[in-house]
Amino acid sequence: MFFFVGWVGMVLYFTQRWILGPLIPSLMETFGTDRTTLGIVGAGSLWGYTFTPIIAGIISDRFGRRYVILFGMFGLSALTVISGLAHSTGQLFLFRFITGLIEGFFFIPLIAFTMELFPERPGFYVTFMSSGTSFGWFTGPALAGWLLDLTGNWRIPFFATGIAGILLAVVLMFVWPEVKRERHPGGKLLDPSILRKSSLIMLGLVSFTAMFQISGEFGFAMWYPVFLKTEIGMTASMAGVIAGLWGVGQFVGRPAMGLFSDRLGYRRVGIAGGILMGLCLIMVLKVENSFARGFITLFTGFVGSAVMGTLWTFTGLTFARTRGLALGVLTTWSYAIASLSPITIGYIGDHYRVSTGLLVICVPAVFLACAAFAATGLVKMDGDRG
Repeated sequence: MFFFVGWVGMVLYFTQRWILGPLIPSLMETFGTDRTTLGIVGAGSLWGYTFTPIIAGIISDRFGRRYVILFGMFGLSALTVISGLAHSTGQLFLFRFITGLIEGFFFIPLIAFTMELFPERPGFYVTFMSSGTSFGWFTGPALAGWLLDLTGNWRIPFFATGIAGILLAVVLMFVWPEVKRERHPGGKLLDPSILRKSSLIMLGLVSFTAMFQISGEFGFAMWYPVFLKTEIGMTASMAGVIAGLWGVGQFVGRPAMGLFSDRLGYRRVGIAGGILMGLCLIMVLKVENSFARGFITLFTGFVGSAVMGTLWTFTGLTFARTRGLALGVLTTWSYAIASLSPITIGYIGDHYRVSTGLLVICVPAVFLACAAFAATGLVKMDGDRG
């Protein structure tokens, strides 16, 4: 029961994060602003997220995952509701920034806790749990576009998804499993093993891998529905559904890639999936047939799911003694830089086309992620399960 409720929490977490894309044209009209400004607003939660994953990882490593995760789910959902009350782009940016601050207390500890619950098949269960975020990539744009067309009010998606998340946090509190040795009190707050030269090099490489991959994924997730609406001419609902097929592909792909990676190796599967994703991104922006575009979007999500899913597991196994901290460092660095991706694409969209921004930012980023992941094979560590 806990695993299912946690998975639904992952769905709502990313649903709340990615409702913004289909709302951008409406927000431009409401606030009289441009794409660059709303790209900054969209990056607000990513910037906020850069400050807390390390703190959340250390706290949950030392004192246990339960209350950290519950705080994260309740807090980010409450701030999503508050975001719907914004009356300016400045207020919306502030609320999304604070939302991002709290997000780190949910995702990172839940991934670490999942690995502790299922140590026998970590790749499958971690990717299955994180597939909830992939499904949120579908429900976020699709739900936001549908509610916007239904009500004509951009605030409703924030209210609906935020309230659902608050209710989920209450349910999660009651289904939490009894786990022995969840807490690790005493001893040093920071395990010195992570400061070894090989550990620091490995941590740098996995962080760069995540930085490039997240730059590609987040830029695509935010601006692809805008491209479909403004350049292809789709309605907000249809653009949200087509863009959401990326999330459906990720949802199906993550557990499948988890099974493959447990058997074939995390690094090998992640790199192969990333290369295919980069090629598919080029195709999805160039194809003219709507059915083909939808299918390629779905397939892009499916193969692309291999990268972050295998990277989370690879990092957690490699840094088994400092799992929460390592995942926190990876996330902090990657989000700090990747937050520039949606801003840059928005700027390019204002001066050229959104499709140009997607092509020159997202595609190279994905291929660079593959290169960085491949470089981890040159570093030898005791926990390397590549």
